[in-house]
Amino acid sequence: MKPIPKTHSILSFGLHSKLHEDLKIRLYYDDIKTQSEFFRMCVESYLSQDKLFMEFLDEYKINKKVQAKRKVNKSRKLRQKGDQLMRDLALTEEEIENIFDILEEDLPDL
Repeated sequence: MKPIPKTHSILSFGLHSKLHEDLKIRLYYDDIKTQSEFFRMCVESYLSQDKLFMEFLDEYKINKKVQAKRKVNKSRKLRQKGDQLMRDLALTEEEIENIFDILEEDLPDL
């Protein structure tokens, strides 16, 4: 096993052994090499607000009663408004990064 870089954190959680076995089988079937790779993909998709992942998460929250449907729909609408604003402004990821760089130079105390 490769050593874990100091810049990384280790996540640990319990899972029923049958679910764990089924997960390993599905990952093998889908050619996902490691459980770590799978969970990194999930975390990255969640943090980047990947559209498909967020749709899945919204449905999960409603079906498992994690969050009220009204609140899920409100969050969904806010994401859609944000996407529309990005399209209206036609800013690329690089342009957004440049804006933050300029702000950081002008306002270093932020």
